[in-house]
Amino acid sequence: MSSVKPADNKTGEVILFAFEKRPGNPTASGFCQKIECYLRFAGVKYTQEDTLPFKAPKKKLPYVNIDGAIIPDSQFIVRYIKEKGLADLDKSAGLTQLQIVEGVAYRGYWEEAIYPAIVRSRWFDKENETVIAHEVFGDLPFFLRIPLHWWFRRSLTHSLVAQGVGRHSDSETEAILREALESLEIRLTPSGTTTEWFHRTATPADIDAVISAMLINLCGTNSNPFCKKIILGSKVLRGYMKRAIEGFFPEFEILLKEVKEAEGRDGPVLEVL
Repeated sequence: MSSVKPADNKTGEVILFAFEKRPGNPTASGFCQKIECYLRFAGVKYTQEDTLPFKAPKKKLPYVNIDGAIIPDSQFIVRYIKEKGLADLDKSAGLTQLQIVEGVAYRGYWEEAIYPAIVRSRWFDKENETVIAHEVFGDLPFFLRIPLHWWFRRSLTHSLVAQGVGRHSDSETEAILREALESLEIRLTPSGTTTEWFHRTATPADIDAVISAMLINLCGTNSNPFCKKIILGSKVLRGYMKRAIEGFFPEFEILLKEVKEAEGRDGPVLEVL
């Protein structure tokens, strides 16, 4: 089992149950990465226990144990963290009510519309599926790996078709993802030459945990080559992601190396604080 213990503890014992991470890279789950971003941005100490979805309360990851309370689903995990007084990124960043509402809307867009398209591109494309299946289940014994892969893909297929995105073609899915990333690039373009957080605040807010997690997750796996190429090719998206990695995830050495290699090809246009 892996153990992650950032500094600057707050009250409360937090155990994060998530997919196992490959050395030097983030987890294969955007929502597991989101909770890690939230906890690290807030300076909350936690430990991680590696697990699989079928062991989780809602049969999906992540979930947490906070002082004995089991909380599944990233949205409700963040809500509980706030209610318990462990952290509140929006409050710490000094957001206005209008900024908070904007963050809620943007979170909904990325989590409910874009992330399903990301998952579809991983599991409905044969080449991408081979990669993501190896990243998620590759270290398991053969007698576990095969049935778990089958169960996981079957569950995803049913849920994505029911949600609607599973009915799209590959080209339609890529159009959705390209639009999302190009729109995000415009939204994150800073007013000056320094990379800024989503709301131009001194510290990251709730929405920064979501967006940072999505970009890190897309580039930390090789199962989304279409999106990864766009992100690493964008000085704005690349710079935003680099700020989160260098500031809070220095162990993601492989991903950071790829970011710096992309900078070497076309140069950093933004200063990362």
